[in-house]
Amino acid sequence: MPGVFISYRREDSGGYTGRLFDILSTEFGRENTYMDLDTIEGGDDFASVINQKISVSDVLVAVIGDRWLAVKEPNGTRRLDNPHDFVRIEIAEALRREIRVIPVLVAGAAMPLEQDLPDDLRPLCGRQAVEIRDSHFHQDAQQLTEVLKSTLHGIGFRPDKSNVKRIVLALLFGVAAIAGAGILLFHERRPAPPPISNSAHQQTIPPTAGPVPALDVARAGADLRQKAPQPPSDIAGKWSATVIYDWGDTYKETFDFEVDGQELSGTAGLLGEGRTIREGKITGNRISFMTRTLTMLGSDRYEDTHSYKVTVAGGAIRFTMVTDSRASEHTPVHFIATKVKGAPQ
Repeated sequence: MPGVFISYRREDSGGYTGRLFDILSTEFGRENTYMDLDTIEGGDDFASVINQKISVSDVLVAVIGDRWLAVKEPNGTRRLDNPHDFVRIEIAEALRREIRVIPVLVAGAAMPLEQDLPDDLRPLCGRQAVEIRDSHFHQDAQQLTEVLKSTLHGIGFRPDKSNVKRIVLALLFGVAAIAGAGILLFHERRPAPPPISNSAHQQTIPPTAGPVPALDVARAGADLRQKAPQPPSDIAGKWSATVIYDWGDTYKETFDFEVDGQELSGTAGLLGEGRTIREGKITGNRISFMTRTLTMLGSDRYEDTHSYKVTVAGGAIRFTMVTDSRASEHTPVHFIATKVKGAPQ
C-alpha cells in the first residue's frame, strides 16, 4: 500500500513533481508512492481513488509552486475556492485524518498565508515546509527523503544504485581473486612439460622457466578509462532554445541538465513546461534521453513519448526530437540550444 501521497497542480508544478516522483518511487518503491497520473487507471473514479489512497498513506507531500494559489477555473474564479477542487480535497482530507502533511516549495514559491486559504486548508500554514531549489534539486530532495524515512511505516530498506554497484563490484573482485589463486596453485603443482624436439633443426627447446607475468590490473583499468569516451565537461546547467514544433507553434524552451558520469538527468522543456528526463545517457559528445507527456482527446488519454538525440558542438548543442504518439502523427523537430548566461559551467 502507498506510504507517500503527492498532491500537486499540473499547471503549477508538473515538471518538478515528475522529477520528485521518480526520486521518491526509486527510494521507497513505486508501490509505496502515489501520484494521480501514474497510478489512476482508465475507468477509475478519481475522487474515490484519492480518498482510498490517502486513507492508507503515512504522509501527504503538497507540492506548491508560484501559481498554486492563483490557478483559475474557466469562469475566472480561483480554483482553490471550489469545494470540489481535487488539490483542496486531497490536502483537506489528509489534515482531517491527521496524516502528516509536508508542504514542498518549488520554483521559488513561498508558503501561502492563512487569509489566502479556505478554512479547511488553513492548518496547512502550521506545517514546516521543505524548499526544493532549482540549483540544489537532488540535494534538497534527499533532505525530503530523510524526513519521509522517519515517517513511513512498513517500508523496508532499499539499497540505492551506488550501493548495489559497489556490492556487485566487490563480489566480482572476490570471485576473480579466488579464481586467480586457484589457477596459480594448479600451475605450481602441474609437472613441467617434456622438452619439445624440433626435428628440422635437431634443436631442443627447453620449457619456459620463471613465473607467469601477472596482469597489471591498475594499468589495464587506466587504459580502458583512457579509451572510454569522456562526456563533455560543460553540459551541466541550463540551456535555452527557440523550438518551432512541426505543427507551427514556437516556444522558448529551457533544458536543465545534471550530469553524473555517463548518466544525464534533469528536465527538458516541452510546450513551455519542464518534463522529467528519463533514460539519459552520455557517450562522448552524443546524448540521448526521453520524456513523456499526456495527450487528451475528448475522454481518451494517451501517453506520448519524446525521444531526443543531442550532439554537443562547441558552445551549442544540436537537438533532434522525435515524438511517438497514438493520438497524432509528428515529424522530427530540429533545433539548437545555447548555454543560459550565468548558468554553472
